Amino acid sequence: MKTTEEILARIEAVKSDDWMGTQQSDLIHYLPFDAAKQFLKEEATQEDWDAREVKAPMDVAKDYLSFAWDKANGCRGLSAGRSLDHLKAWLWLAGHDRIVEQHFSDYECYGKFQLAIASELCGFDWRSHDDGSWVDSEDDPSLDKSEIDEFAQQAKAAAAASPNP
Repeated sequence: MKTTEEILARIEAVKSDDWMGTQQSDLIHYLPFDAAKQFLKEEATQEDWDAREVKAPMDVAKDYLSFAWDKANGCRGLSAGRSLDHLKAWLWLAGHDRIVEQHFSDYECYGKFQLAIASELCGFDWRSHDDGSWVDSEDDPSLDKSEIDEFAQQAKAAAAASPNP
């Protein structure tokens, strides 16, 4: 898990590309109250902040993946993009910086490649959630099975190469 200083630096680093504030919000959630209060409403209290349930980032990511796959399968562009922003924050918090840096900047097929990587890292059975249609728009033909299988192998290799924090 990252330090308070690392999280604050990351919030600043993602600010310009995080147009919905998704990553920033997820990162703030992992700060202690004294560091987070600058981002919170004035009426926020330490007692309320400390009463929150704070799960390990990889557990949150794993719980979220079913929803993310649903958005990608449904060709829900904004929602699929926002799902990747959540995953970037959680994977980064968990120490998978290199994965986020190397594989989460491109966006094709509603982020299914990135979802496959995150799924592999979390031990989530993504194949049972993937509808098998890897498209860039609802009207496009899907990648063929061999192309999807190649992405699957790349996702598995990327996850295997990531350090286990």
